[in-house]
Amino acid sequence: MHLTTRLRRAVPEHSPAPRGAALSTPLLAPLLLAAIFSAPTIAAAAPAAPPPAEVFGAVPQTAAVVMTPDGKRLAWLDQRFAKPRVVMVDIAARKELRILALPENLTVRSLLWNDNETLIVLLSETQAPANESQRSRQYLVNIAYDASGGDGRLLPSSTDKANAWSASMTSIVRANLSRPHTVIMWSRSTRHCPNGGSCLIEVDTSSGDATVIKYANEHTVGWIVGRDGVPVAREDWDWKARAYRVYALSGENIREILRRDDSEPPRLAGILPDNSALVLLTPNGHAHQAAWALPLDGSPLRLLAEDPDADITGTYSDSNTGAIVGVYASGSETRVNWLDPEARQRAEIVQRAFPGKTARVVGWSPDGVRVLAEVQSRSSAPVYYLIDFSTHRADIAADTYPALENVPLGELKELTYKARDGTAIPAYLTLPPGKPAGPVPLVVLPHSGPGSRDYPVFDWFVQFLATRGYAVLQPQFRGSIGFGAAFEKAGYRQWGGLMQDDVTDGVQAMIDEGIADPHHIAIVGFYYGGYAALAGAAFTPTLYSCAVSVNGISDLVSLVKDLAPTSDFAFGMRLVTSQQAGIKERIGSVTDSAIRNRSPINAVAAVRIPILIAYGTGAQSAQSEHMADALRRADKPVTLLKLPQEDYWMSSSEARVQLLKAVESFLHDHI
Repeated sequence: MHLTTRLRRAVPEHSPAPRGAALSTPLLAPLLLAAIFSAPTIAAAAPAAPPPAEVFGAVPQTAAVVMTPDGKRLAWLDQRFAKPRVVMVDIAARKELRILALPENLTVRSLLWNDNETLIVLLSETQAPANESQRSRQYLVNIAYDASGGDGRLLPSSTDKANAWSASMTSIVRANLSRPHTVIMWSRSTRHCPNGGSCLIEVDTSSGDATVIKYANEHTVGWIVGRDGVPVAREDWDWKARAYRVYALSGENIREILRRDDSEPPRLAGILPDNSALVLLTPNGHAHQAAWALPLDGSPLRLLAEDPDADITGTYSDSNTGAIVGVYASGSETRVNWLDPEARQRAEIVQRAFPGKTARVVGWSPDGVRVLAEVQSRSSAPVYYLIDFSTHRADIAADTYPALENVPLGELKELTYKARDGTAIPAYLTLPPGKPAGPVPLVVLPHSGPGSRDYPVFDWFVQFLATRGYAVLQPQFRGSIGFGAAFEKAGYRQWGGLMQDDVTDGVQAMIDEGIADPHHIAIVGFYYGGYAALAGAAFTPTLYSCAVSVNGISDLVSLVKDLAPTSDFAFGMRLVTSQQAGIKERIGSVTDSAIRNRSPINAVAAVRIPILIAYGTGAQSAQSEHMADALRRADKPVTLLKLPQEDYWMSSSEARVQLLKAVESFLHDHI
């Protein structure tokens, strides 16, 4: 494995390297930080057979790589061992500062340097449902650790079990403030907010002590806080009245600057670098969601960025100030529309250094000399590079899947096909490496959601299937996000209807194009995709040879009942309120005959093909178990795979490997 990469000439070599400066010609120097940064490698020669399930199913060896605000330290999640650990490293000294052994039964979700000394680790714990009428819960807690050593501190502090639950009812609103050892959090705990609503708290990361700085109400779903820790805006959404409000905050003064009624709430994403306006993501009458500036002085919205073919679905923040410097347009390809010239220049320079791949800048030092970038392609796993403008070098900081180096992987292509009503449906097709001429077995893989989508990036599950000789089709059926409000809303109340037809039409298009062998087709999916797999088996029983549902939905009536209004803060206040508002609109009412008729559990008599049902017992298991029982009672071929204590995300290597082996064997036997 090479730990350096050639950087294209961008400016004369004698040019200084201030913030945003360009990279010049490389110095292919000896390995830097090899003993610390590099993961174990395998032989360079490509294996004759594809790697085993253990290689694809293992969680990334290194994940969540982050750099301190001053660019002098790194931290990452090291998952090479049975017990994951967090590693902190001093870049200049080329040595490990600290290795954290993590609490048992907790999963790291993210890392965040709050300042140059304090690392905040977000962890989750999955609590299995006590009975089949309940769903599992994810409890999230933040723990602060110092690079210099010492015990971790729960944020906010906890002295007993009840207060530990209180800590799980908080989330970080603003970190990396101009004041060190301080973080702003949002709390819904009565310990901090005795009025029963929610409030903003300022937390000392050295002690975990919290002080209330702002109170909110039962409709508050978001806050915007400046780098000085002062709240500048509050976002309210009354889902019952469908009333959306944004308020500018100045000291004790509050002023309404945006009012929307009877519409889908916009997304308040952050603040511009000059602190003059908020960034709002909303269509605002346009065909696609765009980025708008909402001035804090109350003046009208102004357009920041839009894409004629895609929605603006995300934002790109300055790693040091938290300000929004770019927005993501998510069509078939994801593009960044830059709002800040320096951020644009920095990203373009780094991108030119990695032709044929996508380089995403994830952190940089204040002087712009040192940059951390995540680099990957559609057929190669992410690698983190530490780029130093002063020495003109890019060194590997972390490799996610080193065992896949030099392994031939599938080739991902973008395409569109026509649905039966003539609508163009975007899709991704991954062909097996060294694809032979003629049709091949096909796995259609509808995404979860359904208000979600796939992206043209490395995917461990897709590449595992491709290396087994399968073409993999990922249809972006109606209901998927990123392709315009009309496209997304066309999927409302269409579980088992139009959305399923779009998947079916994609399979037929692959047959018509000579890509798929019509006698060797499987449908596989997770969550909503698991529903689509069961629906494919029940409603188009002659199209597929077999189906695999992972944590899939089988009974829409039960789903709607389960998604009834809840105050479970573990899922995030905004998500909960949007969920409450949109259940009937997106899925249907429990009284609708359509959702009963489109529930695969009510159509098991039509099933003709073998089905593999896999589920994590830490996830919502009743849907999977009831479907398996119904298939057995109807004497239908079904295989059940239980993954003990596994969550929705298949977070453990053991569960992923077990799933891959079961899927590989099942597909081999049935297609």
